[in-house]
Amino acid sequence: MKRQRKERLKSGILIMLMVLSMVQIGILWNQTQGFPFTFLLETIFSDNRNEHVNIERVKDYYIYPESIVVFSNSFNQWILTDRNLSFQVIWDDIRHNYLPAILRTKPRRIYPADMWAGLKDMSSIRIDFAVKYPNSMLLWIAGLNSGSPSFNGIRSMIVLPQENVNVTVNTLYVYDESNVYMYHIEIKESMRPKAYYSGLGAEMRSQTEVMPMSAIGETFPDFADPSYDDIPIYAMDPDLSKSIQTVEAGIPEALVLDPESDDIKSIQESILLEQRDSFLAMRDKTGNTVVFSDLENVYQLDSHGVLEYKYLPVEQKTDSVDAKSAFIHAISFIELRKGLVGDADIVLKDIKQEGHTFVFTFGYRFEGLDIYISDNKNNIYLSAPAIEIKASAERVLECTWVVREFHGDQDFQDYSVSFIDLLNNIYASNPTILKQEKFQDIRMGYHMFTDDESEELLRPCWLVTTDHAAYRIPAGEKEN
Repeated sequence: MKRQRKERLKSGILIMLMVLSMVQIGILWNQTQGFPFTFLLETIFSDNRNEHVNIERVKDYYIYPESIVVFSNSFNQWILTDRNLSFQVIWDDIRHNYLPAILRTKPRRIYPADMWAGLKDMSSIRIDFAVKYPNSMLLWIAGLNSGSPSFNGIRSMIVLPQENVNVTVNTLYVYDESNVYMYHIEIKESMRPKAYYSGLGAEMRSQTEVMPMSAIGETFPDFADPSYDDIPIYAMDPDLSKSIQTVEAGIPEALVLDPESDDIKSIQESILLEQRDSFLAMRDKTGNTVVFSDLENVYQLDSHGVLEYKYLPVEQKTDSVDAKSAFIHAISFIELRKGLVGDADIVLKDIKQEGHTFVFTFGYRFEGLDIYISDNKNNIYLSAPAIEIKASAERVLECTWVVREFHGDQDFQDYSVSFIDLLNNIYASNPTILKQEKFQDIRMGYHMFTDDESEELLRPCWLVTTDHAAYRIPAGEKEN
C-alpha cells in the first residue's frame, strides 16, 4: 500500500513538473513570438499545408511543353510557345488523348536513342519539354491513377502524320533520353483529325503571327558547334523585329531588410504566413539577415532577397520514391508565396533525382521571355536557378529562392531578333567570339545578378553560350 502511495506521489509530482514546464515555455515563447500550441497543432494536422493550395488547378501552370515545333525542313520551322493558340490546341489533344494511350499500351517498336536525331529532321510536329517528366507526373497530368508505360519518363515527342497512310491512325515517337518508342495512335471522334496535323505546315506559311526559323547549321554552319547545329535562328529576314517592354525588377518591398530597423512584421507575414507567431526571430544587423526557426524548420532571408529554408530533422530512410508527391510539395511551397514575384511566371527548368528525394529547379519568365540570373558568388553565369527546392514524398527539405518582384513598365520598343543583326553586334563589340568560338545556344531574354539589391530596369538582350563561355549581348533597338 505504501509503495502504491509513493508511486502515485511520484506520478503527481512528475505531472505537476510537466505542467509547470509547459507554462514556463509558454510564457517565454509568448514574450517573443507567440504561444506554442498553435504551432504544435498546425504541425500535427497541416500535412505540410498543401491543403491551402488548389493543386489540380495550378499544376497546369508548371507542367506543359517548353515549345511545340512545326517542322517542314531545316529552313522552315515554326516554334510555338504557350502564348500561341495553336500551341494550346495541340497540347490539349496530346495531353487528353495521346498521352493516356501511350501510358496504358505497349509500343509497336523500340529503337536506340541515336535514331532521334534523324526523326527531328523529318516533317513533323515535335513536342519538347524543358525537363524529362517522370512517369508518376505524366500519369497525373493525363488524369490516370495507374498505367504500364515502357518508357522511363518523357523528354520529347514527335507526331509524324505522313508515316501511316491510314487516316484514322497517327504515328507518335517518344524519347526518354535512353530509347525511342514508336506508337500507333487510333484517332477517335473526340480528337483532332489527322488532316489537322498534316496541314499545320501550310497553315503556318499562311499566317504572320509566328515567323519561320532556320537551323544555324544549315544557314551559318561556320559559326555553329557541330553538336549544336540545330539551334533555331531568324536568318532569312535581316529586318525582323519584335515589340518588347522593359521590366522593373527588385526585391519585394515586404522583404526589404532595413539595417537600421527592427521591424520585420511584413517579412514574417510574407514568409511564415499563418505560422508567423510560432517561430523565434533572430535579427543580425551586421550581416543584415533575419532567421526564423522552431524545433524543425529554419528560414533565412538576406539583404539580397535570397530566401533559404531547411528542414532540420534527419529524413528517415524510406523506399518510397514518388516524384509526383515531391513535386506537389515543391509547388505548394511556391504557390503560398507566389504573390511576391508580381507579374512574372515561375516555370519548371530541371528535375534531378537524389536517392529518394528530388531537386526541382524553377526560373522566372516574363511575357514569354526567360529571365536569366547570374550568381557572382558561385561563378554561375546565366544559369543560376531562381528557385531550387529539394523535396521528398513527405515534405520540402530545402529551398533556395532568389525572390524578385517583376512588373512591366509599358515602355514597348521594337528590338531586332535577326541573327544577322546579332552577328553585327558581336563583331562590333567582341569580334574574337566569331573568330575563335562556336555557338552552342542562342536565346533572347532578360538578365539580372543575384547581388543587385536596388530596383533595376531589365531590357531584352541576347544570351549566347559558346564552347568557351557565356555572354550577355544587348539587343539592338529598331528605329521607328
